Amino acid sequence: MTKLHTLLLSGSIALGAMIGQPSAASAQVQNILLVHGANVDGTTWRDVYDRLTADDYMVTVVQLPLTSVEDDVAAVQRNLDVQNGPVLLVGHSYGGVVISEVGVDPDVKGLVYIAAFQPDTGESGSSLLASTSTDFTPDVLEVFEDGHYLVKEEVFMSLVGNGLSEDDATFVARSQAMSNTAILAHEIDAAAWREKPSWSAIATQDRTIPPELQRRMSERAGSTIVEIENGHMLPMTSPDDVAELIREAAEAVE
Repeated sequence: MTKLHTLLLSGSIALGAMIGQPSAASAQVQNILLVHGANVDGTTWRDVYDRLTADDYMVTVVQLPLTSVEDDVAAVQRNLDVQNGPVLLVGHSYGGVVISEVGVDPDVKGLVYIAAFQPDTGESGSSLLASTSTDFTPDVLEVFEDGHYLVKEEVFMSLVGNGLSEDDATFVARSQAMSNTAILAHEIDAAAWREKPSWSAIATQDRTIPPELQRRMSERAGSTIVEIENGHMLPMTSPDDVAELIREAAEAVE
């Protein structure tokens, strides 16, 4: 093979790899806001963040105060206000409650729910859990006098952390962010998914938000649905699948 032929062949392979590689350049939305769930923080998104930023998306991980839904909505809104251009909102678990309200902002072009609550107007996380059979009942919480709570460690590991390694489940259980019970009781004022396209990743082995509840909410919203065989902490256990769904949403919204 001639040296010129070798160079041309190598260049063609490299060009093909570049064309086949998904990137923000081909997407309608480049700005992605990742919103974490209750009792955790934004570090649960790290593996998803790494995958999306490698594709040149502008990714912001919101840190919620978890003191009230109003405070959490305000935290996401502040991050939303500094974005340059249209935004895709992504919420995990309780984060789905928050993005359902914030998502009415005109800069938000789509919503992605990851093993998340997807409430309608007047619904709360607590009312949705009460509507189905679940092991995640009020008695699994250790509630303090000021209304903040933790999920009991052994329960956290078995219900929330299933699918994680034992070391990771222990670490997340012992590094819980104190959350206020008000975030579970809050009835949302707006459901952005009624007006905007949505996607949903259902965790088929979820023991926190039952898969059948996730399906019911997602089907009601007309979301594009994927099912991922893992537990509740999909951003940590299945970052490839989660990142792929977010890419698909970013490329599809208008």
